[in-house]
Amino acid sequence: MKTFVRAGLVGLAAITLGAVTSGPVQADTCARNTACNTTLTFTVTAGALEITVPDSAALSHSAASGGYPYGQLGAITVNDARGSITPDWTVSVIASDFTTGAASSAETVSNADVYYCSGDATTAGNGLFVAGQTGCAAPPPPSGVTLDVTRTAFSHSGGTGVNSATWNPMVTVATAASNVAGDYTGTITHIVA
Repeated sequence: MKTFVRAGLVGLAAITLGAVTSGPVQADTCARNTACNTTLTFTVTAGALEITVPDSAALSHSAASGGYPYGQLGAITVNDARGSITPDWTVSVIASDFTTGAASSAETVSNADVYYCSGDATTAGNGLFVAGQTGCAAPPPPSGVTLDVTRTAFSHSGGTGVNSATWNPMVTVATAASNVAGDYTGTITHIVA
């Protein structure tokens, strides 16, 4: 009976000692009035570089054949949550042709007659934000650049960490006198890289 009691006490002491020594590793033992340092580590996570555009839009000002339908496209937002040391990005934009009816020549407006003007943006973060086009105004004449080739809508360079920009571009269409009446539909495509 005494043997079992001793073995039990030794086992209890071992369990208690294990519980005491299994805590965090001590940073240091320091004398009185001496700085005693602990190394601390934390993580800043990286997000994504994303662009948000309207699903659809309609120009607010219509016009007769040979005139200039125009209006704002809606908010375009770039959110750069990468937390990069070099958070540079550029948004490019291009358009398709716009058509109505059977898309005959009289029912087509070429993307060379579609104008884009980014204008100013609301921005957050540091670095340099640059509009692709400024001085946007109601036509005539159309302001901005034609969308028959890829154009720069907005860009960011310099700075560090996260940033964002939101702009509402003006789109103007120069219709021909030969274009028939109708609702013309096409696509404006933005890409951030």
